[in-house]
Amino acid sequence: MAIEKDNDRASYLAQKAEILKDIELFYLLPHQRRWNHWFPDIIYYYADVDKTRKAVKKLLDDGTWSTDDVKNIEMRKKLLKLLAITV
Repeated sequence: MAIEKDNDRASYLAQKAEILKDIELFYLLPHQRRWNHWFPDIIYYYADVDKTRKAVKKLLDDGTWSTDDVKNIEMRKKLLKLLAITV
């Protein structure tokens, strides 16, 4: 049931993203799409350190922590350093 709950949440978020994309594309005028206060270049997240550390350790243990993407190597190194995780 926990997997089904996670799948429901993921499908809900995917559907929500699709609807927002359609709204932005078809219902906003071009000059509205360029408004920085509506669509900022940077979005800040709050993440609980303990939960993030557990999730990253689980990814490392499962072997799903992908290192194929060259663009994100520095970001991953910084994340591991901030979370005090040694590989």
